[in-house]
Order: sequence, then C-alpha cells, then structure tokens
Amino acid sequence: MTIEQEHFRIGERVRLSELGRQRTPRNRATTAIVIGYGQTLSRVRVRFHGSTSPVSIHVSYLERDGQAR
Repeated sequence: MTIEQEHFRIGERVRLSELGRQRTPRNRATTAIVIGYGQTLSRVRVRFHGSTSPVSIHVSYLERDGQAR
C-alpha cells in the first residue's frame, strides 16, 4: 500500500486544500468522496458532491474533511 493510499482511503470524505482551490477556481464543489486510486501514485479518484462522474486529482490538492458523516 502506498503512502497516498494509506492517507486517503476509499469512502473517505475529502475536501480541496488551499492549493486545490487556487488551481481549480472553476470547481464549485469543494468536498468529495474517494472512490479509488489513479494510474499514478500521486492521483486519487474522487466524486465531488453534486457530480455524477468521478475525476482524478493530485493528492496535494486534497485534504481530509474534518466533518463526520
């Protein structure tokens, strides 16, 4: 298991970090659910709230969401 996989687990709620908000200004949703891992070790597959399709995003753009489900 990689460091990224240990940090973000499938089903975990995450949000955009400050860097992620700066680099993706058009993205209205800031919270997402981890649904898998990308083709490279530095990518995570997430589905943003309100979206029906998943996207791959760099792990530095994400951080754990402190809110409980």
